[in-house]
Amino acid sequence: MAVVDQPTSHREELGLVLERADQQFAITAVLITTGAPVVAYLSGIASLMFYVHVALGAFWFGLDFFFKFVLGPSLDAAPDEAAGAVNHQLIPKLAVVAEPLSVGVIGSGIGLAHMLGYWLDPSIWLWGALGIGVLMLVNGFGPLHFATTKMVVELDKDEPDTDRLDALFGKALQWGLLQTVFMIAIIVMMVGLRGLI
Repeated sequence: MAVVDQPTSHREELGLVLERADQQFAITAVLITTGAPVVAYLSGIASLMFYVHVALGAFWFGLDFFFKFVLGPSLDAAPDEAAGAVNHQLIPKLAVVAEPLSVGVIGSGIGLAHMLGYWLDPSIWLWGALGIGVLMLVNGFGPLHFATTKMVVELDKDEPDTDRLDALFGKALQWGLLQTVFMIAIIVMMVGLRGLI
């Protein structure tokens, strides 16, 4: 399961994450989650951009809730060896999907607002959504990214340190719950933007 040489830099850690996630899987994830919004925006069809934005957003929201409130507690209740084996495969794939997915969702939202003319006279709801979107990216590519990357490195060891893994998982969960709060808040902003509040 593990390699002999451990990463000594963040760049090497990222290489390990990509290797563990499978490079083809990572490329496909990036192409779909960021390519679909680009194609939709370039098409000039606002309804296509709307559906791409909603589909990616629903996927991100569903993935977030499923992992935190279904899969996470299930793995926590499983024996350490079984949970470790699943996490060894799961966490790298989650990382290479969630990060470009966040860019695709937020980027498609900004593009959709442009296509619908919302930036001509931006409301407080639009500025709120933009601000929360920026905070989500900072959180996702900042502390959440680093905690997740360190977990992948620890799980790749011949004998992972369970105390370190628990601490890293706790940090990832803390930052991940903040991301969930941001998700709920940005949905409120979008509802307000549509004039439904």
